[in-house]
Amino acid sequence: MEKTVWVLGSKHHSAHKSISWGSPFPNLADCDILIINLQSLEGELIREQVDKFYVNARRHIFDLLMAGENEVIVILTPEKNNFDWLPLFPNVKEVTEIGVTKNGAASHIAEYMKTVEKCSFYIHTFNSDFFVRKTDPEYSEHENYFFTHEARGEYRSGVYVASRIVNKAKQMIGGRLNFLIDFGYKLQKQFSSGDLYLLPPPTKCKAEKAIDIMLSSLTGGKLIESPPSWEAKIDMPGLKNFSDQIVQKEMEKEKLIKDIEMLKSHKDKLIKFRRLLWTDSTTLENVVRDAFVTLGFSEIRRIRARNQEDWVIDLKYVPEYKYGVFEVKGSETRTTLSDMNQCDKWVKDYLLEKDLQVKGIFVPNQYRRGDVKNNLGKREHFEPNELKFASLREICILPSHELFFAAVEKIKGNTQFTRKYVEEKIVNSKGICKLGTD
Repeated sequence: MEKTVWVLGSKHHSAHKSISWGSPFPNLADCDILIINLQSLEGELIREQVDKFYVNARRHIFDLLMAGENEVIVILTPEKNNFDWLPLFPNVKEVTEIGVTKNGAASHIAEYMKTVEKCSFYIHTFNSDFFVRKTDPEYSEHENYFFTHEARGEYRSGVYVASRIVNKAKQMIGGRLNFLIDFGYKLQKQFSSGDLYLLPPPTKCKAEKAIDIMLSSLTGGKLIESPPSWEAKIDMPGLKNFSDQIVQKEMEKEKLIKDIEMLKSHKDKLIKFRRLLWTDSTTLENVVRDAFVTLGFSEIRRIRARNQEDWVIDLKYVPEYKYGVFEVKGSETRTTLSDMNQCDKWVKDYLLEKDLQVKGIFVPNQYRRGDVKNNLGKREHFEPNELKFASLREICILPSHELFFAAVEKIKGNTQFTRKYVEEKIVNSKGICKLGTD
């Protein structure tokens, strides 16, 4: 099957699709090979244009590479601002222009590299933060892939340089990269992204000509001569009408794409609250924070180090306490008394170190993998000694599903779930807290 080749940044007759920087662009993941001409990003428009499509373009390119068998080919520039929006990008350092000594092995890359004689930068390191955040299950913004479940607690990733293009000082100026993920028991399994080619800019011709040479090798076709400038001035019957309709449809498409993205965003913001019912670790901590923001606690934050209490809220309506301090814990079975004791430790820390009275809030997600419709009894079960401990230490046990139900009511517009109501419920609880209204 013929591979579809798109070019972002310049127009090419032998590409299946050419996309200019300023035009509405499609989902860039909908091709097999994407060539990005960064040479055409110039002047003050660079940052303005990058900001315009920063989120979507980076995500589309990430999706294209995560498909595994695709290619993204990037024609670099010495200007970092031109490519720091990519999901994986190099950190480059400028040098005095120096000759190139080694070309890429792939035929289309080798043909392109015949147009490169010298280069004025080299690649120092790589930034793969976006890939890590989207693939490591410990990050709240991770996406779910076939390896995600096995990668929980068993995840390692890095940038693998499959082939290098170097200058005469043996410094890397380009090459073929993959983002690798080791996962599973003892990290014995591996996933590799599609190929990302980083290429130095051509010096023997313009970037557009060098890309045409690469396209010719990719498509197996001959270079198509560009029409002369006067050709566009020759009218054809009905041509203007078709052109006007295309412009109108493009405008409608752009609006439709924006509407869809907005709806997806609203949908994602709602769906994330389901994580209160089945997640643990950092993901559970983050959605607990989001739920409290929804309930009116916009100031929820960390005051101390990340290895101490998970969150802190101000208690504005109960003068006997300054803060509410959280210990959030998810478990596939039961949480333990030691988890609750950890919550009490944070309370004591504030009393001893800051001379402040704070309320301990323990947010458990017990039996998190079980269907919440069938196992509420298990989720709300605590042993007598645990309930006694919570009563003596005045700890509020707020099951994460109770927080979920409260957030749902707030989203539905239930006016009884005021911040004052939630604060008083938490403060008056010395055991299991039911946020449901009386």
